[in-house]
Amino acid sequence: MRLSRRDLKPVSLVKPDGSRYDDIRVNLQSSVGKMLTQAMKIPFEEGDIIERTLPNGVREQYEIVQINYSSDLMNMNIKKKSEANIVEVKNKVELKQKIQELIKEADQIVKEELHTPERGSAVLEYISGPKYEKWMSDVYIISQRELLEHPLHEELGKLAQRRNQMEVSIKKMVGILRSILDDEVFWNNLENGKETFDMCKKIFIVHGHDEVAKTTVARVLEKAGFNPIILHEQANLGKTIIEKLDYYTDVAFAIVLYTECDLGRAKEEDVEKERYRARQNVVYEHGYLIGKLGREKVFALVKGNVETPGDISGVVYTQMDDAGAWKMELVRDMKAIGLPIDMNNLI
Repeated sequence: MRLSRRDLKPVSLVKPDGSRYDDIRVNLQSSVGKMLTQAMKIPFEEGDIIERTLPNGVREQYEIVQINYSSDLMNMNIKKKSEANIVEVKNKVELKQKIQELIKEADQIVKEELHTPERGSAVLEYISGPKYEKWMSDVYIISQRELLEHPLHEELGKLAQRRNQMEVSIKKMVGILRSILDDEVFWNNLENGKETFDMCKKIFIVHGHDEVAKTTVARVLEKAGFNPIILHEQANLGKTIIEKLDYYTDVAFAIVLYTECDLGRAKEEDVEKERYRARQNVVYEHGYLIGKLGREKVFALVKGNVETPGDISGVVYTQMDDAGAWKMELVRDMKAIGLPIDMNNLI
């Protein structure tokens, strides 16, 4: 098997003794914790560190957890190291203090730099001034350096970049900072050095031919800070469909979409008895994921009037309603297994 050159990017290998091997070409798939390379002469070992620099200048590190060899390919399981982020704050106590200071500063900025136009003016209230500009810059820096492992870091960074000068915006940012302070999972993982956030962010989506339903669910997950894994978007790596399914379903949670894709009936029934059914792969993958992840980690979502399998006992099917109540059910189930998700991020 040959890897495509366009998918190969340079990384460095750092050994425990500090020795380095630079400009190694690999296919690093951070979303699924995989790295592929045909640099067979490089002495990769489990426990070694892989370094790469992103286009925005942020340096990331990954630890090699497992190496699988074939004749011309090394397939490695990797996990991201939070220590790889180039940070100024070195421990959770200092980071918490910094966030608390930003929250206090926000209140003071609103008092001092909130401009109220004269009565009758068409201009709305706005915040502007040197303290406001510095605060926004500080929030953006902390979101991109110290909080990369938190699912809310991206939304916080975007708000800091926009700087729309409205009081409601700064209040929303303060709300996000408070949510991060209250996120015990994040702080426990930071304290214990556990690299669980990449895993917690990965949600596998099983779908049929309904592109709208698939895209809607994927965007909802992304908005909440998760990484939706859609099988056909992942590299084949020379694997069969079953092998590929097994390879990409090391995830924290799965959503199965039952949509009106096929028609079916018992052979002795009239055509009028036909009912909408999901694609056969959807039913198969639903059962497979229940077996692999456990029933509590698989969320079945039904769009339209679809016949559901009668032989998967104990499965609850949630209707994908236009009002969006299904999102509440999704949040409830994800929270029940300990995933960090905030309903406010889905509104």
